[in-house]
Amino acid sequence: MTGPTFLVVGAGRSGTTGLVEGLRGHPEVFVTTPKEPDHLAYAGQQLAFRGPGDDLAVNRPAVTGLADYLALYPSDGGFTALGEASVSTLYHYERAIPGIQRIAPDARIVVLLREPVARAHSAFDYLAGQGRESAPTLLDAVADEDRRVRDGWAHLWHYTRMSRYADAVEAFLEAFGPDRVGVWFHDNLSDDYPGTLGQVLRFVGTAPHPGELDRVPVVNVSGTPRSRLVHGAMQAARGNEAVRRLGQRVTTFRVREALRRRLVTKHDVDPGVRRELEPLFADDLARLSRLLPAEGQPDWLRAARDDVPRPSSARAR
Repeated sequence: MTGPTFLVVGAGRSGTTGLVEGLRGHPEVFVTTPKEPDHLAYAGQQLAFRGPGDDLAVNRPAVTGLADYLALYPSDGGFTALGEASVSTLYHYERAIPGIQRIAPDARIVVLLREPVARAHSAFDYLAGQGRESAPTLLDAVADEDRRVRDGWAHLWHYTRMSRYADAVEAFLEAFGPDRVGVWFHDNLSDDYPGTLGQVLRFVGTAPHPGELDRVPVVNVSGTPRSRLVHGAMQAARGNEAVRRLGQRVTTFRVREALRRRLVTKHDVDPGVRRELEPLFADDLARLSRLLPAEGQPDWLRAARDDVPRPSSARAR
């Protein structure tokens, strides 16, 4: 059996699903199903996360056995690049990196990051939109974050913790070197999806192919449900394993995402919320900015730089 030749290790709600849907469109690229097997973060564990919906979202679909994980990848088929995209890999980097070094020591690492307050806000809206988040506001959820972590809620509930990146990025750079770690940003996907997709495709080792840069829909959209009744019915269907499997068989991924977009109203981060949360990430962003070359950094990261000399130790995209 073979294993991954690349790993998308982006922070949750940073555009990993949209990027993966583009990667799947290249005939030389294979991406596992499920997209997030969570093996590298939770290898060998019996998962029992206790947050609302964690059993369906994480505990049951996680592929924790090594043989089962390697079986997700084809042993033939003419693929140049094989990979997966578990956001838990970046968050639980201390567990994941040794596993990567054992089973995929030559893998390319695609890091995808997002401005930290926007990422936390998107995660909150996403979970609220699924009917899983009971806190009335993001600030209330952040105030309750320590308790949730202690009580064993899964990684996506860790709103502020998942928005800190410097330790993980530094660890991946030290473990695999700058030539095998590529850093992109949610801003890149938003501003130039085809161009960013092309860069990632070349980074993971593919050759140009007609149609590979066709734009794909925004996926995993978050926001406020427009119809509580319709949304409740969709969530009930999602929680029913038989109904969920039937829906996946009779509809395409893009059809389901288009429907989700029509059922929610997107909104920006409230300025007051941003003022409260931005200081939590200032030191981390300053460190992250110094880890990466200035060229290619988005404004929110570039603004965090200070006067400490910055080593040129990674590819910032």
